[in-house]
Amino acid sequence: MNAATSSRRLLLTLLALCAQLALLAREHLDGGVRAQRRSDRAAQAGHAVRPAPLAGFLCGLAYGAILAALFAAGNPLVDDAFFGLLALALVVRLWHAEYLLGFVLAMSLVAGPVLPAMFGAVIALLSWVAHTAARALWRRLRPGLA
Repeated sequence: MNAATSSRRLLLTLLALCAQLALLAREHLDGGVRAQRRSDRAAQAGHAVRPAPLAGFLCGLAYGAILAALFAAGNPLVDDAFFGLLALALVVRLWHAEYLLGFVLAMSLVAGPVLPAMFGAVIALLSWVAHTAARALWRRLRPGLA
């Protein structure tokens, strides 16, 4: 690694640190995390709240572990598990970080961290696009309900 690459990495790390510090300062001065306040109000009103991040992490970890075990064993069911994840992305909001982190951690034992991260990013993008398009279509079809 040469000096130019090292200084570029240091600059990017410092920029990410400054962005995170700015976000934390804004949330602190704005009264806390906005999503947390919203879920507190929803829980008090008796509305359903999104599942705990730990449950999403454990689900992603379990799915990644099953997929990694099938892949390591050379089992032909790995294809079904792969396409099952694509189908699951249409139903479950797999773009949340806890699902992706669990999946990548489990798969990194077999395939290393880069390939599962890229695959997980594609699945997360597909899930986000499908849910966003479905939400936009629902709003267009039922403007009074959405």
